[in-house]
This record gives sequence, C-alpha cells and structure tokens, in this order.
Amino acid sequence: MKGTGQQTEEEEYVPESKLEEKKEIPKFGTIEWIHYLSDDEGLLPTPIDVSITGSLAYTCPDLKWYNFDVYPHKIKLTNTGYTVLLGAKWRTERPYLEGGPFLGKHVLSQIHFHWGSNMMEGSDHTVDKRKYPGEMQVTFFRSEYLTQEEAFKHADGVVMVCYLIKYGVNPDDRLSWVLDGFPRIKEAQTHTRIGPYPMSRLLPMFFEDYFLYWGRLDTASGDKLVLRWLIPRITLFASLDQMKVFRKVWNPWDEPLLRNYRPLQERHDRTVFFIRAHWNQYNSLLPIPRIPEESISELSPAYQANLWMLPPQNAYMLPPKETEEPVEEEEPQE
Repeated sequence: MKGTGQQTEEEEYVPESKLEEKKEIPKFGTIEWIHYLSDDEGLLPTPIDVSITGSLAYTCPDLKWYNFDVYPHKIKLTNTGYTVLLGAKWRTERPYLEGGPFLGKHVLSQIHFHWGSNMMEGSDHTVDKRKYPGEMQVTFFRSEYLTQEEAFKHADGVVMVCYLIKYGVNPDDRLSWVLDGFPRIKEAQTHTRIGPYPMSRLLPMFFEDYFLYWGRLDTASGDKLVLRWLIPRITLFASLDQMKVFRKVWNPWDEPLLRNYRPLQERHDRTVFFIRAHWNQYNSLLPIPRIPEESISELSPAYQANLWMLPPQNAYMLPPKETEEPVEEEEPQE
C-alpha cells in the first residue's frame, strides 16, 4: 500500500550511509581540484573567448617537455577535406608532456590547423574578443589509455594545446617546412611526406603562462567528448603569403577550403584558469619574439638509459667518445 511507509518488493533498499555519501571535493590549489571541475564544466560547448580579465590565477608545477628534439622516422601530411593533419611516427618513444596541470604522462598524437578566408578570421578561439588568422591544435592523450580513441572515452584522457597564429610581416620559419608540403595535397583525401624534422622545430614550448579550461568537442559522428583546452600566451605567426597557402587546399567538393574554424560559444559559468603568470599582463597574448627561443625539451629517462635508441640525426646528443691516450714506448736501457 502507498503511504504506509513500508518497503515494497519493487523498491530497492539503499543504506542511509549511501544516501549521505557525497563526492569529496579536492583542496583548492591542487591539480586534483582542476580535474574535479570536469564533471560540471566538461560538457559546456567550445571554443570560447579567453582573457586574463575574468580568469582564475592558479599555480601548477612546471610543464615538462620530453623528446621533442628527437627526429621522427617519418611525417605524413594529410588533407582530410576539412583540415590539414600532421602525423608522425617514431621508431621508439614518442614525445610527451608531464607536470603542469596533468596527473600523468600525455603522449603527442596529431596536429591540425584552422584558418579563414582572410586575415580577420580563422582561429577557433578568440583572445580578448579578438580573432586571429589561424590556429594550430596539438592533441595529446594520457599514455595509460594506450590509444587516442580509448583516451577520448575518459574525462582526463585528452588535452588539446591550441596555438594562435598571428599575422606577421615576415614568414614564420616554424611553419615554412610544413607549408612546403601543402601544394602536394591540394585535393581532398591526399597525403604526402614532409621533413622529417623534430617537433621542436614546429611547436613553441613553454612551462608557464597559459590558459586552461574544460569543454566539449562535438564530432561529426555525434559524439560529445570532454577535453581540456590549453592555450599558451606564446604564439605562432604567419605572413600574408603563408596564410594564402592554407586557402589553396580543397574541400571534398574540389573547392577551396576557405573556412574550417568553429563558431564561438558562450563561456557560461565556466572556470578559465590562468596558470603561472609571469610576463607583462597588459595583453593576454605575448608579442612575437624577435629571436627564436631555445628548446626546453629534455630527453626522457628511457632515452637517457638507452642512448643507442636515438636516430642518427640526433648523434649530437651522444656524449663524446673517449680517446685512448697513446702509450709511450720505453727507451731501451743501455
């Protein structure tokens, strides 16, 4: 009977301890607290505008870059019809990130680009409400999930590092060797080989001064994937001629692919972290450096213990061979 307060057979008994149990909230200031927000903010739409104004200053350990100076075995550049995708293969250990806001090792997976029909549009994200000509997005996945596909099934599985591409009077040498392959993949679903060069020749590396937020990536197949989006204040840049190269590749209908950036979304009540602010904070993005910055990549412990795994192009990393001192001949005694 209803209203008797007695449990029926259809009702399942739930212990009072379970009813009172609440999800433990990690301590503010920890990396775990960043990950805790994925439950509420991970399904909010992307991309968004980021800015120092309104962001939450937060401290994390240094972001560590491993093996980005190691030459890959081969690099393939593909026109998917919707973007240009760069994939690389290494004979041994791949480049990866550790530290920073990550709870584990995150392996480099692929790189792709967004652009527009002119120099006033093209980037997925905006910074201080400003659009940029392009954006390079680099996908990393947590190594314990073994593959990117499996990592996408977990909230802590994938992070997208997004480099804004500014306009520059001079061409950016970091992009030049990649753009050299674009004329060979003009048609959709074509690919070519480029390089190979180490990823440090393309990716500006940083250990502080970046934005981080949670958001959803909607795929063509209808999946809604939870990702961390990381936007460094350091940028790439491209000349007018370099951006024209992007617009010469074709979509699946043999027409120029002029716009492949996604529409901007509302920020809603989402937390945008501003991690390890260091430089002048007058602008959210840093100015184009006059002198290319040196690589901060390190060799991983696996490579350091097995230097023979390094490819021939990285022979300069090997310690110098010890030369044997000549043995002095003894003079015959009289």
